[in-house]
Amino acid sequence: MNNLTKVIMMSKRVFLRPLDLTDLQRIYQWHNDAQLYSTLTGPYHPVGMQAIEQWLTDRVQYSEKEINFAICLTESSEHIGNMYLREIDYVSRNALLGAFIGNQEHRGKGYASEALLQVAEYAFYVLGLNRLYMYVLADNAGAVKHLQKCGFLVEGTMREHSFKNGKFKDVLIFGMCESDYKEHNNTI
Repeated sequence: MNNLTKVIMMSKRVFLRPLDLTDLQRIYQWHNDAQLYSTLTGPYHPVGMQAIEQWLTDRVQYSEKEINFAICLTESSEHIGNMYLREIDYVSRNALLGAFIGNQEHRGKGYASEALLQVAEYAFYVLGLNRLYMYVLADNAGAVKHLQKCGFLVEGTMREHSFKNGKFKDVLIFGMCESDYKEHNNTI
């Protein structure tokens, strides 16, 4: 199946589509990339192909609590990263947001920012959510800059919350409400 037939949201440079079992090899490589995990709040440990296959099989199943996306280049359909909404709470209308660009050559080019605005639009106007939040290492300057550029606000700091490379690191809580999104993007 052509990946463009499964597009959720699209911008000039990137589009979001559901994760698929055909993404297995790339996701296996990303889950075993210690450098990538050094920028994320979660711990790194090498994982086998069977574990990743089970993880991906679980992620592509329908769930009321999470939606997992592949970030792809519009021009080539290349899968360059992942984005997700997890812990979706339809009563309080909020969700945890996560994202990364897996391919190092595509980092720092603004693709994550474009994808983030797409998933925010999807969350607010398709799912009817009111708030998105995200956890980011305080020393991940690129992610901090990208979230602020997209209109996310720092809502708090969890001091020494994540243990990375033998050190405890602070984690920032970023949040965006639908009203912040509207104000930042001048939409109705």
